[in-house]
Amino acid sequence: MALSNSRAQRMSMLCAMYVAQGLPWGFMLNTVVSYITDNDATVTATEVGRLTAMILYPWTFKLVWAPLIDSMTVRSMGRRRPWIIGAQLMMAVSLLMLLMLGDLTENIALLGWMFFLHNCFASLQDVATDALAIDVLPVQEQGRVNGLMWASKLMGKGIGTAAGGWLIADYGFSAAIMAQFVLLLLIMLFPLLMLERPGERRFPWSVGQASESGGTASVRSPMAVVRDLMKGFSLQSTVLFIIFGLTAVVGWGVVEVLTKPLYTQDLGWSAKQYSYWTGAAVFPELLGAVLGGLLADRFGRRMVITIGFGAYGLLAILYGAQPQMWTQPWFSTAFLCLNPGCIAMGAVGYNSMGMQLSWTRASATMFTIYMTLSNVGHVVGNELFGPLRDSLELTFQHILFVGGVCMLAPLVLLPLIQPTQVARAHEADNRQID
Repeated sequence: MALSNSRAQRMSMLCAMYVAQGLPWGFMLNTVVSYITDNDATVTATEVGRLTAMILYPWTFKLVWAPLIDSMTVRSMGRRRPWIIGAQLMMAVSLLMLLMLGDLTENIALLGWMFFLHNCFASLQDVATDALAIDVLPVQEQGRVNGLMWASKLMGKGIGTAAGGWLIADYGFSAAIMAQFVLLLLIMLFPLLMLERPGERRFPWSVGQASESGGTASVRSPMAVVRDLMKGFSLQSTVLFIIFGLTAVVGWGVVEVLTKPLYTQDLGWSAKQYSYWTGAAVFPELLGAVLGGLLADRFGRRMVITIGFGAYGLLAILYGAQPQMWTQPWFSTAFLCLNPGCIAMGAVGYNSMGMQLSWTRASATMFTIYMTLSNVGHVVGNELFGPLRDSLELTFQHILFVGGVCMLAPLVLLPLIQPTQVARAHEADNRQID
């Protein structure tokens, strides 16, 4: 048995890898930062912001990792598994290195670099895991597994935050680090023990050989990857999906920035109250991710993207149209909690369609480009809020309208994106290779 012919193995493997990403993410971004600010009043907001940025910067390297993963591997052990094992091991080792720092509050800059190092390996593991999902998931499973992967990362993040905080409070920082180190090593058993395809080597010293699927060479020319990318993006559907990815979540970025000043300044919510309800919103987000995945496989990705992103846009417009209701706790709480579920549903549909449209042997790079462009669109939305508020002097109500329209407008591109066009091109390409 192997990932290619066992649904249980590929689902458990992919979900485990996403839990592994979420565990230290929640621990670093939430627990450790809170630990530092609670134990050292001299730590400034600027230092905290820089520390957070050091966690996020390595995720911009995904466009570097993807061509590397598409070009080199230990082919006899699988196309993606060696990268996942190596990245997972270094994630664990880099966590353990935090114990060498002593008192965290004494050297925030060094701590930031350790966070940076860990997330370099975490982003590498993420790209390799997504590439593996593209390779081994049948089209009819991509939706539900994407939903479960999203939910798994959320669960890992929640466990890393809550359990990490409990361990630090009761047993100290070293115990919290050791616990996550052990968990990451245990999770590494999934890629260590599971093969991508029957007949491959489990370990470098094991008996086995490279599967003929996707070629047997361990090293490919970078120019071959470039040619595959040009071929992959030569279709109307893949080009339009690039445009859609760039524009689809700009409105989310706008509304995301708006909510905090609206709630904590204009509506008078306390920071504790706002944090509580944004934390509670993880439950509708989990539901949206899992439900979106199931619906994507049953009714199609375009429908799920339309429902998720469309609902987010309509909620923003509806909320903006009722400013007299904003002071009603139930109304504003419902808006704050429903939004993550809508985004999760739409994002799962988008991710699974991105996998379906990543059709050449440079599939890891194609998929990473789709994901990166979506992140760019999100950041553009974040940056757009300032000019809308300060330069154009729009009210929160009008900015909500802008955000809602920005979510709805790109949906007109979806009917023009035809996965069947990509499937035909993929079949023709496979016949040519054979």
